[in-house]
Amino acid sequence: VIESRLDKGKGPVATLLVSNGTLRIGDILVAGNTYGKIRAMVDDQDRKIKDAPPSKAVEVTGLNDVPVAGDPFLVLRDERRARQISEERTHRAWREEHGVGKAVNLKDLFNRISESDNKKLRVIIKGDTHGSIEALKSSLEKIDVDGAKVEVIRASVGTVTETDVTLALASEAVIIGFNVRPMSNVRDLASEKGIDIRLYNIIYKAIEE
Repeated sequence: VIESRLDKGKGPVATLLVSNGTLRIGDILVAGNTYGKIRAMVDDQDRKIKDAPPSKAVEVTGLNDVPVAGDPFLVLRDERRARQISEERTHRAWREEHGVGKAVNLKDLFNRISESDNKKLRVIIKGDTHGSIEALKSSLEKIDVDGAKVEVIRASVGTVTETDVTLALASEAVIIGFNVRPMSNVRDLASEKGIDIRLYNIIYKAIEE
């Protein structure tokens, strides 16, 4: 992955450099902790193309989230397997750093914070632009109420995805979406797993809550 961004019209967009094989429309990708099926491909002249040979850089849409520049990508035959790999990578990365967690909601966390010496509220931030994400992250990290702090464990551009829900489950975190809306399947998964997703479009309202 050379670069990536969230486009309001196209969703997650990634520029990929093909190192071997030929990349085609409809291919199923895993790129770092993200996955998806290529819906469209354009070259460096902004021309729509159907395939990209080795050494070709192309911009693709269809991933479920915005990958990180430098992430390697690969093509798989099965979308379910791609999703599984994406979730396993997210879960494994968190387990290696923090151990295995469980689902919590904001009310549970407040109760736990009030009864514990470990006064940390872990949050995952997803937003529409890097600027708004950094502003929200900075504001939340300055909060200190009776010694309770906010720990932002992930802040990235893009809508809330199933991968975020998996990470929230592993890390005992709540998810904050800023100017983004999760798809119905993501909301259903969060509800099923007991993950709290809070959506805002004004920073001070998120800070107040």
